[in-house]
Amino acid sequence: MPRSLFKRILPIVLIASLLSGCWGRKEVNDIAIVTATGIDLSDNGLIRVTLLLAVPRLFGTTSAGGGGGESKLETSAGWIVSEKGETVMDAYRKFQGTLPRKIFFSHNRVIVIGENLAKKGVMPVLDFFERTRQSQLNSYVLVTKTEAAEVLNFKPKFEKLTSEIIKEEMKTNIGPSVRIGQFLTMVMDEGEEPYAPRISVVPSESGGFGLKDTKNLNATEGTAAFLGDRLVGWLDNEETRGLMWVRNEMKKGVITVNIPKERGGGRVSAEFSNVRSKLSPIESEGDIRMKIKLSASLNVYENTSNLDLSETKNAEILRTLFADEIKERIRLVCEKAQKTFQSDILGFGQSVYRHNHSAWKVRYAKKWRTLFPDVKVDTETSVQIVNTGLIGKDIKWEDKK
Repeated sequence: MPRSLFKRILPIVLIASLLSGCWGRKEVNDIAIVTATGIDLSDNGLIRVTLLLAVPRLFGTTSAGGGGGESKLETSAGWIVSEKGETVMDAYRKFQGTLPRKIFFSHNRVIVIGENLAKKGVMPVLDFFERTRQSQLNSYVLVTKTEAAEVLNFKPKFEKLTSEIIKEEMKTNIGPSVRIGQFLTMVMDEGEEPYAPRISVVPSESGGFGLKDTKNLNATEGTAAFLGDRLVGWLDNEETRGLMWVRNEMKKGVITVNIPKERGGGRVSAEFSNVRSKLSPIESEGDIRMKIKLSASLNVYENTSNLDLSETKNAEILRTLFADEIKERIRLVCEKAQKTFQSDILGFGQSVYRHNHSAWKVRYAKKWRTLFPDVKVDTETSVQIVNTGLIGKDIKWEDKK
């Protein structure tokens, strides 16, 4: 073959070889796609792993019953399987022995841990997800007061998979969201303890439309607090919001204050934005005080009080009430973390570590767990009301008569 012709043919051969396919690819028909994993501690001490597998052929299906009925195909495109084992890997091998397809974890978006297991320690089970090559360290970690299997068995109404419901709730930023990589970092970091959002299957106020299943999935209220890798308690809704304020994780939300009776009573609700919070440790004679400096903008969306917010003095009263409400939530979570849990989920120690690394190593690191409960907290809150709506005060029906 002439050398010039060879030079022209060689690039074509190379390109054709690249287009011929990928040796390492996995066909959808060959794999069982895991979208969520639940881990519980069974009565006999074994680990029970529950997987929510996606069933691609069920996506896009509609009710076959017609009318107002509801079919299984309409509510879920997932298949729940469960196995027990000495470890997660042991259970995984049992799965693989009974399923006709290769288990595929790369699309696992949610890890739900039951309370009984969380109290014993979660690192032994999270070790599997940290090591496996298919693991996604951006999967969300959640804890439930009941069993993880119950959460994964929830029948969704708006999505085909329960994992999609949970993922979308995490994206709202209404409550805390913690990914597995972040959780592992908090476990290993100095001066910081991990936490994770609580997830619950809760009754609906009303089923509506004649549906028999009147339950909802709630992952935006409540938080699981850890000491090391062990669950030590729960934060309620207000304490959870306080935690988010302290850790500068509050992105958006609504806050409501009660107007004192001497000023006419009623309530005012506002949505906040542009939230900023900063922790600043103050060292004095070997003691640590923590200063929390916080700022936020508020837009008033509902006013059922007698306050005319177009008047400067009333707007100032409202600003003070909102600032006091935020301070109270911070006080509640600090008291719970310091006195009840004695767990630095607030990240105070991490703030000291970043502020003065050498001082942390020499004076605080080895005894931080005993120092943390006695750290004094000062909160400085700056609240700006940027919008009070189109009217200044509530329109009373009596005024229209």
